[in-house]
Amino acid sequence: MRARTLLMTLTVLGLIGIVAAPGAEAAKSAAMTACSGQWDTMKKDNKLPKDETWSQFWSQCSKDFAAKNPAAATAKPAKAEKAAKPEAAAAPKEVKKTTAAVEESDTPGSTQQKRDCDAKWDQHKTASGAHGWHDYFKFMAGCI
Repeated sequence: MRARTLLMTLTVLGLIGIVAAPGAEAAKSAAMTACSGQWDTMKKDNKLPKDETWSQFWSQCSKDFAAKNPAAATAKPAKAEKAAKPEAAAAPKEVKKTTAAVEESDTPGSTQQKRDCDAKWDQHKTASGAHGWHDYFKFMAGCI
């Protein structure tokens, strides 16, 4: 699970690095330009709705833009200028982590149950020829 989380974090950071790379050419639609301008203005004036993220704002703003500008919504995006804003490239975006709580506490009789299963494992291993961690964990999962 930790390896998966690490891989996802590195992937996100890599994508942020690609997007924020100076000189990178990116296609920017008219909706993106308009909505980005609105977002920046609202941010500068401290008028961003509480707890609203860029993703949520972009989702609604792009729909509103398409409704008001049907011709621009179907047009192909223009290539962005090569010069990137220096402050945008310098400030890394903050990535929020969330973790799920897992109940791992032992029940009062679980220690004895584990000992009983270990004794059964020895008998099972001798009778079946099973060996190794894979077989052990498979057996214990069925026993407990």
